[in-house]
Amino acid sequence: MSIRLPYGIAARPARTTVKVTVAVIAGPDPLVATPEELRRWRRLTPLASWSTVSVRGALPGKNLPDEILHGVAAELARQDLEAHQLILLAEGKTARSALELVLRGAIDCAGLLAIAVPCTALSFRIVRAAAAIRLVVRRQDREDSPADLITALHAADIDARIIGFDSAAANGARAAASAAETFVLELVANASRQSRHHGV
Repeated sequence: MSIRLPYGIAARPARTTVKVTVAVIAGPDPLVATPEELRRWRRLTPLASWSTVSVRGALPGKNLPDEILHGVAAELARQDLEAHQLILLAEGKTARSALELVLRGAIDCAGLLAIAVPCTALSFRIVRAAAAIRLVVRRQDREDSPADLITALHAADIDARIIGFDSAAANGARAAASAAETFVLELVANASRQSRHHGV
């Protein structure tokens, strides 16, 4: 499975406004990126437009990575975006699938925010990615292993930052939402600067 999404399409006319899109890959039962939080993050990021990529990978006969690939490709085409204008946001197993696609080099994007992502070890070698990787992980999901996901990301030559939270703590959900919000603001600001640099 190595579908390569378009990155550098032929030169387009310069636009007067910065165009950055946060695509929420919507899986079932969000833990942190609830409709209320998403509305707040939208208000805090006036430079970005927001969209939803719906996936149904939990259903029989559905392949989650393929759905994500096709959904993201469709979003790039629908909005006439280049990869450096796109930020992906996902939670749980959906976030893990999206992260693996980025780390395999199957998806190009400006950044990925993966929330409550499972931390089991990767089964492949990380391809150097241009995307900024931001993770908000439950400390309980860390494996007692020297080769888990977090260790692999720290060892790779990529822009990765991770914040852990304790989901069992009284303020666990709030702490996770606050960490995610910080990363959303950072990713949008970085992608906006990149878009200016690319003359978009």
